[in-house]
Amino acid sequence: MSESNYKVGYKHPPLHTRFKAGQSGNPSGRRKGSKNLKTLFNQILAEEVSLREGSAVKKVSKAEALLRSLVVGALKGDARSLTSLFRVAEHTGQFEEEQEQRQTLTVRWINTGVPRAGDRPEGEDQKVIPFPGERDSNTD
Repeated sequence: MSESNYKVGYKHPPLHTRFKAGQSGNPSGRRKGSKNLKTLFNQILAEEVSLREGSAVKKVSKAEALLRSLVVGALKGDARSLTSLFRVAEHTGQFEEEQEQRQTLTVRWINTGVPRAGDRPEGEDQKVIPFPGERDSNTD
């Protein structure tokens, strides 16, 4: 194809502005093999460190070591550690699973016909299991 017959238009850029063969369109762009932040973060947290627990030394991941230090700090009363620990627990869904288990238990109690406090006919000496969250009327 000669330059004189070439029509410039939609999807037909001028020949002098086209990418040259073997030349990148973004020469200062990301290098091959470079890792993004998420990959680097996961790789660093997966590295193992030596952790001394009593007299024993064991190898754990950096992520586990950080989580252990948060728990220890929270148990010592450090407010920042406690807040961070609760954020991590909430982010990982620890509180949601507990709520789902409670709901499953409640549904199971309702479906199996376990008597609730106050459902007992008068004069019967059967043990009544109070419904979760309900106070037994006999203890008042």
